[in-house]
Amino acid sequence: MNEVESAALKLIGVSLAFLLIAYLVWRKRHAEAVPAVPKASKSPATPREFKLPKLSRKDRTAEEAIEISPSRLARIRGKAPFDRLSDSESETDEVAPPSAETKAMAEAMLASMVAQVEHEADLIERRGNEAVSIRLVPQIPPRDAGRATSWLGGSPRLDARMAWPQIRETPADFLAQIDCSALPDDLWGGLGPRSGALAFFIHPRDGDMLVVPVAQPDDPVGPPRPIDDPDSFFAPHGGLRFGDLMPFTRRAFPEWPIDLVAVRPGDPDPRASEVGDDDGPGYRLYRTGYDIADTAWHPFDWDSMTALVEILDMRIARFWREPGDAPSPIEVQLANAERRLAAPDEADGEPVDRALLENQYAALTELVEASHAAAEMNREALSNAQEIIAIVRESARKDDFSPAAAAAVMGALQTIRWAKVNRKPDPEGRPGAERIETLVLPLTEHRPDAPLWAHDYHAIWFDHAKHAYAAGSDRLSPEALAVIEPYCRELAAREMGGIGHVPFAYVHDYDEDADATLLELPSSGLMSWMFGDVDHLVLTIRKPDLAVGRFDRPLVQFSN
Repeated sequence: MNEVESAALKLIGVSLAFLLIAYLVWRKRHAEAVPAVPKASKSPATPREFKLPKLSRKDRTAEEAIEISPSRLARIRGKAPFDRLSDSESETDEVAPPSAETKAMAEAMLASMVAQVEHEADLIERRGNEAVSIRLVPQIPPRDAGRATSWLGGSPRLDARMAWPQIRETPADFLAQIDCSALPDDLWGGLGPRSGALAFFIHPRDGDMLVVPVAQPDDPVGPPRPIDDPDSFFAPHGGLRFGDLMPFTRRAFPEWPIDLVAVRPGDPDPRASEVGDDDGPGYRLYRTGYDIADTAWHPFDWDSMTALVEILDMRIARFWREPGDAPSPIEVQLANAERRLAAPDEADGEPVDRALLENQYAALTELVEASHAAAEMNREALSNAQEIIAIVRESARKDDFSPAAAAAVMGALQTIRWAKVNRKPDPEGRPGAERIETLVLPLTEHRPDAPLWAHDYHAIWFDHAKHAYAAGSDRLSPEALAVIEPYCRELAAREMGGIGHVPFAYVHDYDEDADATLLELPSSGLMSWMFGDVDHLVLTIRKPDLAVGRFDRPLVQFSN
């Protein structure tokens, strides 16, 4: 299904939703127009005529057969005894038509919804037909680290002695700087600057933006504070923003040099228009499994090394329970199964399926025995892991980091074995039966059916490694580079921003004839930022303002 068909289906859905809303509004107004209890006149001075609902015309002899009087029944129902229409009237009374106000409101709602769908369909038709637009293509591998003229994240290069930009007295977060001299002459229809640079800043909480023209970019200026606002747009890849791994992340947007690639009709587009049904490289890796003892995943500095041992220390508490702890849920289930087997053949008058109970009891017995054996192995694994954790913590305070030491730590962790017990369906399909499987794995191995800590470490490793990679650091091994480069390349294509185009994602307030797109940035795991609910940040400007270089009133929108 193409985008036009999708917009048409959306229009049909919106129309149906409108009809439902209009019907509910009409029903509500009609219900309000017929009060349950007639109202009395407030004052003789303002006479109003009230007509009581007619009483039932049923023969009174029929009423005498009723055991509960109408007044008593009314008290039980909470309604007046005379608030009943006859069967004939309830069937024949016509429903009042909706008022003119209701019709006008419904028509306005429908017109608004139709206009929105038509606007989106129009933008879909225009998208990709721009005379020229720009893609912000992250350099992979980075070529201009430390000397880029256009980049995302990191630190801006402002005019000499320019103060750090603020939005409503709040230091803004820096997003991007674009070299205007590298923009094509016909971008934005020939409007806008072609010298100097534009630096883009965002309010850390509400999304207001500031566009700062820079005449002569000077030395990089560091932010006055780290990105530490919990409501900021900082969101590292892998969902780290929403879990207990956030303290281990690099609290900054990586400084990533970009190429400004012009795209004209018929040109190949470096941006991935279709991202597929999978969830990205990290999730695919989670499903396939891997071993972090592989050199590619080794820590490469003390930050990544200490994060490794702290994450391990957090997760190995899942290994085992202290002797004397309360019975586990599985042990409670086993005790209940044993009691049911000892009960009579019938319970509550229903026959008991003895074969089902026996299969359940056998499976739970095997599961408890396997869990106890795994707990013994894991108790020893816990002790050995804690020794390595203590050594790393002590070394981090006094020794220089070395890749050889990291390799030794990873090798030692790989020799530790731990056990994971899994319950699986019985291959023969017997009711109540299960297959109990015990996996014995190196402590460094991740498997999707035995997640413990390795994938958590991997998420933090990538968060640290992408900063080092974007900066052109030589700390990453060739094996690490072979892993991270395709990872970053795929994310970059899926999350690529742009300039001068019809927005990739729909925004309400955009007119191609009147507006120009200054910048669009999708939420990005590569850049550690998230806008709205994984939406796009779209910054537009009126073309007359762009023509005169007035950047003080851009329009900021999040896509929907």
